Amino acid sequence: MDDKVVERQKELEVLLARCLQTGDEEMSFEKADELIELIGLQRFYVDSVTGVMRETGKLWVDGEIGIAQEHMITNIMRKIIQQYNAKIEMKGLVEGLAVICNPEGDDHSMSNLVLEGLLKTRKYRVTNIGGAWYMGDKRAVTNKAIIDFITHARPDIVFISVTIARYLFNAKMIARELVKELPNTKIYLGGLGTRGIVDGELQEGIHLANKDTLRTLNKL
Repeated sequence: MDDKVVERQKELEVLLARCLQTGDEEMSFEKADELIELIGLQRFYVDSVTGVMRETGKLWVDGEIGIAQEHMITNIMRKIIQQYNAKIEMKGLVEGLAVICNPEGDDHSMSNLVLEGLLKTRKYRVTNIGGAWYMGDKRAVTNKAIIDFITHARPDIVFISVTIARYLFNAKMIARELVKELPNTKIYLGGLGTRGIVDGELQEGIHLANKDTLRTLNKL
């Protein structure tokens, strides 16, 4: 990428972050528009959204912003992603069906929305069942509900997204059951919560998504 483009990208990302932090929704959308015009939707999702939200998390951890402000930033960014996802047109033959989910307890949905958009640009129909999965103390019931839905849908690809490492056990259990039920479906496990996993650690049939999201998607 041209050095001037990279420099301008960084400038716009700083401006976008400031608009988000002040709750200026209109200007946040405007800066997002400028970024997408400059670097395209995919790089906006993978570079800009990821970078801005990572910095937001750091500000919260360091006590520079409160949880309410963090939620405000997240909600505005979620609106931006949802708007662009809705604009993606799928023309021609569909590549297949992809299901995106997250294990019980891990309700960080931002990465699911980003992944949904990236898959749609690759002509996949996407069913996103990510969200706040919690069915009381009956964890097995929650996992079964996720597994049953995906098994019935019979998708070509499943992405299990884990943001918080302590929910990795649930994600692995879901993946193991899906491998048994859907031997012809590609099962991917990814997200920040998988950082400690190395290639070859997962059982056969479960693929570890590369930290470079586009590299993983380009192999589909």
